[in-house]
Amino acid sequence: MRIGYRILKLYIRTSLFFYFKKIKVEGLRNIPKDKPIILLANHQNALMDALIIVMNVKEAPYFLARSDVFKKPWVSRFLHYLRMIPIYRFRDGRETLKNNPAIFDKCGKLLSQGKTLMLFPEGNHGLHRRVRWPMRKGFVKMIFSALEKNPDLDIRIVPVGLNYLKAQGFPDSVALHIGKDLAVQGFYDPKDLTRTESQLKKEVYERLKQLTTHIPEGEDYNSVIEALDGQGVDYLDPITVNGKIKEIGAPIQKGTKQKENRVFAKGMKFIFTMVNFPVLLIWYTFVKPLKMDVEFRATLRFALGIVLFPIYYTLLFVLLAYLFGVGLAFLVFLGHLLFNLLYVKLV
Repeated sequence: MRIGYRILKLYIRTSLFFYFKKIKVEGLRNIPKDKPIILLANHQNALMDALIIVMNVKEAPYFLARSDVFKKPWVSRFLHYLRMIPIYRFRDGRETLKNNPAIFDKCGKLLSQGKTLMLFPEGNHGLHRRVRWPMRKGFVKMIFSALEKNPDLDIRIVPVGLNYLKAQGFPDSVALHIGKDLAVQGFYDPKDLTRTESQLKKEVYERLKQLTTHIPEGEDYNSVIEALDGQGVDYLDPITVNGKIKEIGAPIQKGTKQKENRVFAKGMKFIFTMVNFPVLLIWYTFVKPLKMDVEFRATLRFALGIVLFPIYYTLLFVLLAYLFGVGLAFLVFLGHLLFNLLYVKLV
């Protein structure tokens, strides 16, 4: 693996540690070794979903992203360096869809080479705690492309469930639940590709519903969320939460939500705001007011942080070193960093 990619991955993984209160990963052993793999995950939180997965699996996967982010040449080169591949959607223009067969063929070749792909079969993102149906057929086309060249290729699909406590907020916690793999050969019928596609999509859908909180379409979503919040459920534990959803009836039974230490939390937040005022000022003044899907808020907040905090800390260190000496500047830097970490982990 390229040294630059390793350094960037280390930096982003460290930044995620500072951003999330808790990152829980279960099922890493379910990812087969020495097999062509497609990681298929539910999609809630824009680019944060991809970062959580990429930074917590050993193999560096290739993953698909919306084509509009590749428009600028320098951005496109950087994204390709990160193993991102553009996928074209109807909203990008009907004429752009003709590019997708080449993309599916490229992904099929990667699978033939034993590489790992990652994509979101729901096709779009949404903060509602449910897996959306129908699954998009892009991942199936990639599989068919690979199997046309090598019918005996042992492609494995690994379902991945992403679970956030409060995806819009900060600090947040996230759980990554990796399910058992399924062998594509058990579904593949070259004489009936339509049936193969239908079965694969249905199987992935059913498995993803077990790996993340799933409130069925027929339910009153807001009422179910209110009941779950009232019971103080842990959204990082989808199996338990899904069990609670099945128990919820009418009238909805409310539990007693555990009270938080508001005084401590408010005090920590006040100090956090004061010591990080320049960065937060930019966020609240220029970035947060931007018109954007709410699903992008966490992504932009994280991106802003990994860019501005190194600059902020450098300027702060230089100023303090000039005024009070390097020793004191270093102590303040460490204290500041430690406080920010404690704020994320304790509040």
